[in-house]
Parts: sequence; C-alpha cells; structure tokens
Amino acid sequence: IGDPNMSFPEACSRRDFTVNAILWDIASGEIIDPMNGRVDLEKKLLRHTSPHFVEDPLRVLRAMQFASRFQFDVAPQTIELCAQITPENLPAERLFEEWKKLLLKGVQPSLGLHFLRACGWTKYYPELHALIGCPQDPEWHPEGDVWIHTLHCLDAFARERVGDTKEDLVVGFAVLLHDTGKVPTTQFIDGHWRSRGHDVAGVPLSEKFLRRLTNETALIEEVLPLVECHMRPRELFDAKASD
Repeated sequence: IGDPNMSFPEACSRRDFTVNAILWDIASGEIIDPMNGRVDLEKKLLRHTSPHFVEDPLRVLRAMQFASRFQFDVAPQTIELCAQITPENLPAERLFEEWKKLLLKGVQPSLGLHFLRACGWTKYYPELHALIGCPQDPEWHPEGDVWIHTLHCLDAFARERVGDTKEDLVVGFAVLLHDTGKVPTTQFIDGHWRSRGHDVAGVPLSEKFLRRLTNETALIEEVLPLVECHMRPRELFDAKASD
C-alpha cells in the first residue's frame, strides 16, 4: 500500500538499487535523486539503497540478472549484504522468473553468476556450486575448472540466442546444466582428467535443479535430452558422419 505522506528520500530508500531510485517530477521537470543513482548509473554500478534491501531476498537474484543484462558491477558493500540474506520462504516461481531473465536477456550471464558466487548464493544451487573447483584436463580445457567452462559457454550462448523464448530458455538451461555430471564422474586416469559418462550422469542432477525452480514439466522434458546428448554432435563430426 502506498503512503502519500512518505518523503521522497524515504520512498527511494525502499527501492532496491540506487539506479532504480531516481524520480522525475513531471510538473517541474526536476530530477529527484537522493541516493545518487545517476552517479552509480554512470559508473555502471549496482548499489543497494539502504538496509531495507534485506526485506526482499529476491533482490539478490535481481542483482544477478541485472549485472548480466546491463554489464554492471555490484558494489562490495552490496555483495556483503547479500551474503547475509537467504532465499528462505521465497516461492519457486519468483526465483524462476529471475533465472529466466538471466538466460533470456543476459548479455553476459557470467557476470551474474560471478556475483552469485561472490555473495555465497551458489550454495543454494548445489548442482552449480559443485562445479566450482571441479578439474578439467588443460589439454582440452585450458580455461580452467568446470565452473569457468560453464560461464564461458553461457556467454557464447547469449551471443547466439535465436529470439524464440521457448527455444532460448530450453537451450539456455541446457547450457547452464550440461556439465553437472562431471562432478561425480571426473577421475585422473593415465595422466589426464577424464569425465567418462558425464553426459548421462548430468541428467538426474539437472532434473533436481530444474524441479526446485519450476513445475513446467514440458520445459524439463526438453532440457534433459540436450544435457544427455550434448557430446554427440561433436562425436558425429569427428566420425565424419553423413547427413
């Protein structure tokens, strides 16, 4: 319920980020910016307006998708505050909407996920958190561990979206989850890190992740085959398979 007696500074302090707390008086033309949002906008910085930020934990995921969409940094103080918040009691559908925005609108999804790791929220998504530090053989993956590899893949996906909401969401989640199976399968064999069968092993892990976010069975049923089969196009190419 709105409070017509609330001052502009108090009203702005109830917003999430300073860049979202800039008002325009349509009668006078005055820009009202008590939180210095224009400065942060110029700096491409997401900074919380006040301690009221903690009143809605979903704001952590808003920071995730905003950072990705607008290629903004998140202020260190805001990261520290987010680390004190938990997603407890947030409805799954609200969480799902923020992940959708990351995948459908993110210009550089890796920025949002780097933030999620920095504030400790990856632990609420154990299938993703487990990717951090999971080794890959540098001969094939010089970029680093499975977490870094996944972030590279997501950024590549974002550059190649086709503009169809359903298709982009299916492919986006498949890219996010495609290597979750490397965690239980990775072994050091004959001088190399190998993850035999990780494509199949990733299916139940991907399903667990998705079912915590959504009950859209049709979406889940389209994502899982892409996870399971993501190695096959390369195998067919290497085998010089015909059309």
